Amino acid sequence: MRFRSGTPCLGLIGLIGVVLLLGSARARAQDSLGANLWNVSRGQVPHETALGLYTGKSYDWTDMYFFLASFQALFEHGAIWPFPSPEGLKIRFEGNVGTAVGTDFPGARLVTSGNFLAVYEFGAPQTARLVPYVEAGAGVIYTDFQREGQGSRVNFNPVAGIGLRTKKTFITLRAHHVSNAGLNDENRGINSVVLGFGVYLGSN
Repeated sequence: MRFRSGTPCLGLIGLIGVVLLLGSARARAQDSLGANLWNVSRGQVPHETALGLYTGKSYDWTDMYFFLASFQALFEHGAIWPFPSPEGLKIRFEGNVGTAVGTDFPGARLVTSGNFLAVYEFGAPQTARLVPYVEAGAGVIYTDFQREGQGSRVNFNPVAGIGLRTKKTFITLRAHHVSNAGLNDENRGINSVVLGFGVYLGSN
């Protein structure tokens, strides 16, 4: 991705690709990505659901803050991606909605996004009291504001973070980026630091 803020999105996207393709490149014959995603859409793949709250502050647009509520589903990597997977590797889908406030635009503005992330947990929350994890992913975000040079209100949304979870709760610190990947000549990125926490609702 090309943008003036200089955040290394190509490296992040490359990392996501490497994580998703870890293990053998030989697919199991009985599985396919399309079939697995179809089963996910019908709720037929075991997963954990969670609710989260996130608060962020931009560090290259210092007068903007945003607040997001999040609904999440966490799947074993091998249940979706049809390749052998390292133990601890998972995939999270999340939908987020909230508001942003700042001195560059009046009032509170809508922010909504959908993301997928590769998550690696350094332990099993079923047996360990505290489990650290790392996460990286991307998605699409809509912001009901458009700063000078931004080019679009619909943008890509790479994120990466570190976190700590228990069987029932989690807390995470994320780097959060918004840009249009050079699809528009105006591509001023917005970079933020985000703190999130939430609760797991159980397994389905």
